[in-house]
Amino acid sequence: MSVDIAHEYFTWKLVQDVAEEHGFFQQENVDPDFDYFAPGTQDFSEMGDNAKDADWWEDLDNQGQTHGVCEWNAVQESSETDRQIVGSYSEWDRVLFSSVDSGTTTLEDLRNSSIGINKYATSFYSIREMLQSEGFDDDEIVLEHIGSAEERFEAVKNGEVDSIGVLEPYVTLGRYDDELEEVYEGPCRAALVAPPEADPEQVTAFRNALNRAVEEINNNLETYRDQYIDLLEAEAEDDPETFADVDIDELREEFELRNFLPVRAPDEERIENTAEWMDDAGYVEDQDDIETIEGDQKEAPASD
Repeated sequence: MSVDIAHEYFTWKLVQDVAEEHGFFQQENVDPDFDYFAPGTQDFSEMGDNAKDADWWEDLDNQGQTHGVCEWNAVQESSETDRQIVGSYSEWDRVLFSSVDSGTTTLEDLRNSSIGINKYATSFYSIREMLQSEGFDDDEIVLEHIGSAEERFEAVKNGEVDSIGVLEPYVTLGRYDDELEEVYEGPCRAALVAPPEADPEQVTAFRNALNRAVEEINNNLETYRDQYIDLLEAEAEDDPETFADVDIDELREEFELRNFLPVRAPDEERIENTAEWMDDAGYVEDQDDIETIEGDQKEAPASD
């Protein structure tokens, strides 16, 4: 069985590499074709200024791809198309960074302060929801569209915004950037969204192959630590000017690889809560249009 996957989560790179190295996809009789796009770097120039204007998933739909995207985009996509949410998982952290010289150091400093994000993509929804849960009024949350994470690094260092929101790999690179200071962190919820013709057995096989890799990594974190750091370093080398302040030597010495969470059947309660928040905020037209499909699930590996 073949499955075409477009995803925006950097940690998947290690999971898919380990699954391929150990033959887990082959053993589960699934042949995935992965396409990684860095979070917040989609090019909307020909379609609109942002994800909502562009309806960027339509291009991926034309290719019959399954998407690994933030849960907020997954809910929006499922509500507006005939696609189904087929899996739930988590990215490590969503982090807000400020410049070390900015004076923005605490959660309270973020009230009425500009936060650089990619509008109507992952950070647009999740940061707003996170800050609202911390007691911020909606008019105290100031989000400014800055398309790519690299551009956000430059913008916050140049004082164009007070802080920025990023995902991995930019979280780890930011934590070892001498010019940045971590202000706030929160979880990032993610989901798999598949076209209506997706075979539940294929969905199950794909999830199980990934989870065998998750179990292998979690049981051997030290073994895979350097492999993950190599991925981070390669990301930094792609844009040496932006990441010139990242202390790679210190990262190599101190970084600890964390446990990965399994990809599981759709978390109905979590998705319902996300959909309700998006409905209340006016980001989906009808949350009743959101569909999920579970498939059969092997017992998920233990995780933190």
